Amino acid sequence: MKPNAFLWLFLALAVPVRLSGQTPVMPVYPEEGSNEKDASLVLTEIRTASDNILVALFNSDIVDLDGVDVSDPALWKVGRKPVKALYKFVTEADASEHHIYMEVPKLKQGKRYVIRTPYGKKAFRFNDKKTFCESIKTNQAGYSALSDVRYANFAIWLGDGGVRQIEGQLPEYSVLDKSGKKVAKGTLKEIGQDKSSGDFVYRIDLSSVPEGGPYKISVKGYGVSYPFGVGGSYSKQVAWLSFRALYHQRCGVPVVKPYADWDIRTKPCHETVYLTYGPIGEARLVVTGEEPTIKAWGGYHDAGDADRRTYHMDVSSSLLTTYEAFPDYFKDDQFNIPDIFDENFNILGKGNGVPDIIDEAEWGTMFWEYVQTETGEMPWGTETTGYSPFTTYDREDHLFGTEVLSPITAAWASALFVHLARLIEPYKPERAAELMEHAALARKSLKGLAFPTFDMYWNVEMYLKTGESQYHDYIKAHATDVNAIVDTYNQGTEAFARNAWLPSYFYSYVLTKTRETDPAVKAIFIEAVKNTADKELGILAQNAYPVGTPETLRWWGSNVAQGQYAYPMLLYWGLTSEQKYIDGVSQLMDYVLGLNPMGKCFMTGIGYNRVHHPHDRETEYTNHEMHWGIRPGLIVFGPGLITNAGKSYPAIDRNTPRERTYIDNMMAISQSEFTIYQSLCFPANIYPILTGGSDYDF
Repeated sequence: MKPNAFLWLFLALAVPVRLSGQTPVMPVYPEEGSNEKDASLVLTEIRTASDNILVALFNSDIVDLDGVDVSDPALWKVGRKPVKALYKFVTEADASEHHIYMEVPKLKQGKRYVIRTPYGKKAFRFNDKKTFCESIKTNQAGYSALSDVRYANFAIWLGDGGVRQIEGQLPEYSVLDKSGKKVAKGTLKEIGQDKSSGDFVYRIDLSSVPEGGPYKISVKGYGVSYPFGVGGSYSKQVAWLSFRALYHQRCGVPVVKPYADWDIRTKPCHETVYLTYGPIGEARLVVTGEEPTIKAWGGYHDAGDADRRTYHMDVSSSLLTTYEAFPDYFKDDQFNIPDIFDENFNILGKGNGVPDIIDEAEWGTMFWEYVQTETGEMPWGTETTGYSPFTTYDREDHLFGTEVLSPITAAWASALFVHLARLIEPYKPERAAELMEHAALARKSLKGLAFPTFDMYWNVEMYLKTGESQYHDYIKAHATDVNAIVDTYNQGTEAFARNAWLPSYFYSYVLTKTRETDPAVKAIFIEAVKNTADKELGILAQNAYPVGTPETLRWWGSNVAQGQYAYPMLLYWGLTSEQKYIDGVSQLMDYVLGLNPMGKCFMTGIGYNRVHHPHDRETEYTNHEMHWGIRPGLIVFGPGLITNAGKSYPAIDRNTPRERTYIDNMMAISQSEFTIYQSLCFPANIYPILTGGSDYDF
C-alpha cells in the first residue's frame, strides 16, 4: 500500500468492528463526551524512568487518552505522601498503554514502596538490578559479535513532562549475566541533545560484553534494561526470522507446517492473472473477469496487500549479490524453506541441493518469466480494484490483472535473468538455459531504449556469463556512470526502478574470479561503493541513535530502512575487512531491534516491547481469527512520517521529533505497514552475515 491509497483506507477506517475475513479488528475508542469509566484498566507494573521518577504502567482494552486522570497529584501517593508531580504518555499498544510518570524523592536501593493511585495500589521493592528502567534503550534481541561497537542509549523522556537530563554526577552501570555476575562495567557518557529524537542522550558502552547471554544492564540507582544477548543463538534467531519473512511474503505458494509455525495458507494463491494491461495505479485496476488469463507463480506480495511490482526485483538482485559476496555463509536446507514442488507449486519437500538464498532469489524472479509476452515485454506488475480481505490469501476474493507493459520492467528483468542463470547453472543447467532465453527476449523488446542502471547490469552479467568483448567494452566505456550511486542510493527504494543505483547493477564485476577484469574499472566500482558506505557512516555519526538518514530526509519507512543504508557498508566490509564498516552495519541493524527512542522492537516475533498491530492481512487471520500470534519477521515502517490514524498523548504533530512519530495502529499505514522491497529485503541479506555464518537449529 502506498501514499495514494487513502481513499480506500477511509472506507476501512469507517468500519468499527471486524466481519470475519473482511475487515480488520480496530481499536475501540470511547464516544466523545462519555464519562463512563474504563472497566478494563489495570495497573500492571511499576517501572522507573529516573532515580526519582516512578512509572505506573496501566493497560487497557480500549484507547482512551483520558482513561487515567492525572489532574490531581494529591490522589497519587507513594506510601502516604502525595507525589511531587505527574506526567503521562498514552499510546496504542494491545490495545493501549498509559505510562504515568510520578516524581518522588530519590529512590533507595532495597526499599519497599507502596504506590497508591485512584485505580488501585501496587507494592514493589526497588532494586536497580531487577526493576525495569524504560530509559535504557537497547537491542532487545541480539547484538552482532562481529562488531567492535556495541552500545545502549540512556535517555529520560516523561511524555508531556518532556526530556530530562541527569542531575549531578553521571551514574555507573554494570552488565550482569543471568546469575547476576558482572561481565562489564562503566560510567554513562554524555552524548548530548539529539535533534532527530528530541532526547538528551547518554551512552552505555557494551563493546567488552562477551558473546553469550542473556544479559541485563543495571544503571546504579535507576534500574535495569530488557534482557539481550551477543552473537551466538541471539544473532541467529534474528537472522532466522528475517530471512524466513521472505518465505512468508511469497506469492503463489502454501505457507504451512513444518516450514512455518502454523498452517497459514494451505494452497497456492493468486495463480490466475488476467491480461488487462491497465494503467499503473494503487488499487485502481479494473478487472472484469472476461479478459484472457494466464497461470503465474512466484514473486512476492508487496506489503500488507498483494500486488506484485517491478521494484520487487531488488529482492532477487540483492540476494544474488549477497551470495556472490559471502558464498560460505549459505547452503541448502539452511532456513527450512520448501524448494521441491509439483507443477502447480504445491509443496513436495525441501533439500534440492541449491543454497536456500538462490532458491529464494529464483522465487522472486520466476514471476517475471510467467508474465513475459511472446515479444519479450513485461507488465509493470499486477493489481486489483481495492484491497484483498483481511485474512489469509488462499481466501482471496479479488481478481488481479496486469498493469501496462513497461520497458523498465523488461530492462531490469533481462539483467536479473542472466544474473540468476550464472549462479544457478552449477545446480540446474537446464534452468539456466531457460533463463537465458527469457533474458534475450526481454532485451530484444527494448528496441534500443537506454537505461544507464539496467544497461550496466545487463552488460556486467552478460560479460561474466559469456566472456564476450562487446559487453566488456560497454562496461569500460560507461564505468563512471556508477558514481551516481553516491547521490541516488539513499532515496526511497522505488527509485531503484528509476534512476537510483543498486550495488547489484555492477558489483558482480568486482567479485568475479572467472573473468578478466580491467583494473581501472574495478577501482572505479570499488570506490563508488566505498564512497556510498562512507556517506552512510557520516550520516550515522550525525545522530545519537543509529539512524541511516539525515534529519531532513523522510520517506515511507525511512527510519527503519536500516538494511538499505547498511548494505553498501556490508559489501565493502566483505571486500576489505575494514572493521568500521561492519561496526556501522551492526549499529544500523540494532535500531530495528530496540535501540531507538521509543525502545520499540520493530521486527515482529522478537523482543520485549513489541509491535502489536502491523498492517498485514494475513496477520489478521493468524492473530485475531486463529489466535496464534503475529506473522514473524515483519519489520514495520516505524517512525518518520505523520499519520492521521490512531491516537497518542502527547499528540503527534509537526513539532514532534521524527523518531517519536509512531503509533502502533494498523491503519497508521506510513508507520505500521512494511514492504517486501524496503523493510524486508535488505535485512534478510544482512542479518545472516552478522551471525558470522551459521547453521540454524531452530
